[in-house]
Amino acid sequence: MRKIIFRVTFFLVLLASMGIFFSYQFIFSPITETKTIILVPRETSFEALNDSLKSHSIIQYDWLFHIFCKKKNFQKVHPGRYLLDSSMNLNSMVNMLRAGNQCPLSIIFNNSSNLHDLASKLSSQMEADSAEFVSAFMDSTFLHLENLDTASIRKLFIPNTYQVYWTITPKDFLERMQKEYDRFWSPQRLLKANKIGLSPHEVSVLASIVQKETSKVDEQPTVAGLYLNRLNQGMKLQSDPTIIYAMKEKYGFEFQVKRVLKKDLKIKSAYNTYINNGLPPNPICIPEMSALLSVLNAKKHSHVYMCAKEDFSGYHTFTDSWPIHKRNAKRFQNALTSKGVMR
Repeated sequence: MRKIIFRVTFFLVLLASMGIFFSYQFIFSPITETKTIILVPRETSFEALNDSLKSHSIIQYDWLFHIFCKKKNFQKVHPGRYLLDSSMNLNSMVNMLRAGNQCPLSIIFNNSSNLHDLASKLSSQMEADSAEFVSAFMDSTFLHLENLDTASIRKLFIPNTYQVYWTITPKDFLERMQKEYDRFWSPQRLLKANKIGLSPHEVSVLASIVQKETSKVDEQPTVAGLYLNRLNQGMKLQSDPTIIYAMKEKYGFEFQVKRVLKKDLKIKSAYNTYINNGLPPNPICIPEMSALLSVLNAKKHSHVYMCAKEDFSGYHTFTDSWPIHKRNAKRFQNALTSKGVMR
């Protein structure tokens, strides 16, 4: 009888020890060997979260995970972007998910010509879809409050690397961009703008033209200096990118223009700098930081004419001589024709 009691007792102790060991392994062992990002969208149920963790091999035993979460009083699922790594165990992961402690991400957007293009870039990096971003950008209440419209709002989005949460709403993102725009315009930069005779809005407009004229950062200050020379001398800017913008605005932004023709220069638009004096009313794209700084730190020179080089390197030739400019332009036009670029 004593032997039976001893064996039963030993078995129960062994079973309990195995249970404690297994539970310890389940709760306190590393949940992953590599860094893993888990995205939890809005309205995610507990079961959907369970399935997501299981698909990433974070958990293996559903019933044990459910029991542990119930003991931890983890019931409400917080949406977000969560980083899991080898330093985490089940206990620390559940604590993180229960508290909704997201891991921020670095977003960047550049080369955006219009709000729809920007919205598409943003939605690929954050939870909200492009339609939600476009709706926020065109919200009449915000535009009226900030004295903006759907064209001038482009100046608020200064391309840079920003830390945000994956779940940030388009409205909150827009308010963040407003703050970043205000932060960009420091007293020193406002003074620089004043010295070249431009308002912050006009700097953004000119920077958008510079951006579209050249993607070569080292050339942008020269291009900016050229347009400032034209403005100061009362010359029309005669910028081809403004013609292309006017055409796309008239015919739709899907309209492709690789070559500006003489007949295009007559298009009726406030953005046509061949027939209108001064700057266009609003930016023709979302200018990048380099373009904005190139206007504020424009290179001083005497050039008033520029033409793309016929080698298609992306660089330009500059001159203050009309006859020389005509020869440069002729070479470039011939190069376009030889390439078969007619429109």
